[in-house]
Amino acid sequence: MAVDYLSAINQGGSGLNITQIVDSLVEAETAPEKDKINADVDAKTLEISSLGTVASELNLLKTNASALANKTKLSTSSASTLNTISVTNPSVAKAFSSDVTVSTLATPQTLEFTGFTSTSQIIGSGTISVDFGNWITNGTATDYDSLFDNTTTVTASTSLGTPIAHSNLGGVIRIATEPGGDQSSTSFTIVGKDMAGNAITETITGGSSGAAVTTTKVFKSVTSITPGSTVGTGNVKIGHVASDFGPNTASTSSTLTIGSGTGTLTSIATSLNSITGVNASILNKGDGTYSLVVRTDTGVNNAIKMTVSENVSDTGLSTFDTTSDNATHQKTAATDASLIIDGVSVARSSNSITDLFDGYQFDLTATTTSSCRVSSQLDKATALTSLKEFVDVLNSTRTTLNELTRQGSDTIEAGPLAKNVAVKNVVNKISSITTGAIVGYGDKSLYLSELGVRTEMDGTLTINEKTFNSQLDLDSSVFDAIFTTMFSSSSSYLKVEGSSATSSPTPGKYSYVNDSSTVKLDGIAMTSTTDASGNTYYLSSGIAENTGGIKITESETISSAYVYFGKSLIDQLTEYIDLSLSSSGTLKKTENTVASDLLDLNIDLADVDEKVEALTVRYKKQFSSMESAVTSLKSTGDYLTNMMDSWNSDK
Repeated sequence: MAVDYLSAINQGGSGLNITQIVDSLVEAETAPEKDKINADVDAKTLEISSLGTVASELNLLKTNASALANKTKLSTSSASTLNTISVTNPSVAKAFSSDVTVSTLATPQTLEFTGFTSTSQIIGSGTISVDFGNWITNGTATDYDSLFDNTTTVTASTSLGTPIAHSNLGGVIRIATEPGGDQSSTSFTIVGKDMAGNAITETITGGSSGAAVTTTKVFKSVTSITPGSTVGTGNVKIGHVASDFGPNTASTSSTLTIGSGTGTLTSIATSLNSITGVNASILNKGDGTYSLVVRTDTGVNNAIKMTVSENVSDTGLSTFDTTSDNATHQKTAATDASLIIDGVSVARSSNSITDLFDGYQFDLTATTTSSCRVSSQLDKATALTSLKEFVDVLNSTRTTLNELTRQGSDTIEAGPLAKNVAVKNVVNKISSITTGAIVGYGDKSLYLSELGVRTEMDGTLTINEKTFNSQLDLDSSVFDAIFTTMFSSSSSYLKVEGSSATSSPTPGKYSYVNDSSTVKLDGIAMTSTTDASGNTYYLSSGIAENTGGIKITESETISSAYVYFGKSLIDQLTEYIDLSLSSSGTLKKTENTVASDLLDLNIDLADVDEKVEALTVRYKKQFSSMESAVTSLKSTGDYLTNMMDSWNSDK
């Protein structure tokens, strides 16, 4: 009960509990309004919390769905348990079966430099240049192992013709001018490939009468030799001179500088380790000496040549030079993996091979004495498990969203987001994605329902396994459309891919036309580009709205075909979720609106509190005035009573 200090002080007043009366009047006037605002605050607070739950649920859906992306419908097997195969790119992986013999494994080059007394031993100073390439073991060609028949006539700006084919020149190109001639004013441009198969070009100036000039680059093969616009006199004779080391032009050479007094065995090992493709370590031999062991990446073209230039006043560093005594230090030569695939011999620089079977990685750990069967085939059980996992992920999210957006009734309380239009739109959009057409996987649209997936009354999904198994036998492309975003073509001679990791054209089917003068995709001219190895490919135009980011390579000239780009159902979902949860997305905008409404309600509450204070002051003032009047009247009454009592006593 409120204490009536006003009435307690003023005992001559009305005797009413003024404070209680004022509080009751103010509460009666403001409580309904305040209760309504507080109820709205509670509702908005719950709505914000529920929107947070929606965001968390969508993030969980994205995480779980993304983990299922690129699931494969294929099951791999290898008769050699030590050599395994796995699917790495379901968009191009196809069922296959091959007989494989692993003749040799790819090995790194291993070098040992011996005889050091301690790891801190100062060895010397200078520079160590490290070049990557191939130590040529068959370099026995003579100066005139001809690239052309006998002598060749030199004509301005005209190729000398087609060189005689050599599988492995392994040397520098030598151009000798016949006696009496003079080609010292002629520039010869040699085009070919280095020992690693990379495209290389070098231009050298010819020699005078009877003189010969050579390239600095080592060629494995030569495509053409073309004189410049100015030529001298006399024919030339062209061959090659054997080399002992052929640099891999795709790898970058490195030069280490070893300062005076700092070149310890440990510091040199550390410096070598800083070079990509080189691993150096110090080995305690156990006999009181230490060795520096240097290893390279696997592959015959990843060996190294170390060229040392030591300071004459601080010698010793030349112990690491291998230009003339590589065999002295080499413990293991760098080699390629050698395989026979269905009778065809192939070589690879790594034991993890990703370009042998499209979409697969073949990992080698042992050689085989005979061929073993490597295969991949449709696996309906594994595919069904993947689909069930995807449906479970969708159903979990849908169940949560259903609870939050549940419509109320006489017996069921409405969900906190029952009237939230934005969340309902999210629910509808997810349903639309999972039930809608998926395009870009061929000539027809595909649907999740084709795999026996049905939508129940509450929006959750179920799978009819009988329909799934029968459909997968008929056309498994629907499975790909759910899990794997992919580029494809109606022609096996077109390799279609994204021009970058972020390429995302509009899903669909596009016409490809090559009329020998112009290549067009979806009616827009593509850009012809040549890579470092001399291979030509085509890029979609920057002005292409639908086909931007597509790269096409022809293995044979194709006059017309269709190109497809399909965005998987999983990628469509995750893309939509990202958009919804972005700062400009539907959910964020809704959350901002609700937060703004909550702020307004808090302001309204503050206004009510101010109203309470104002009413309290006003009513107290009014009752104070009343009390003063009552007190005055009582005083007058007491005076009159006393006066009358006095009169009566005088009678």
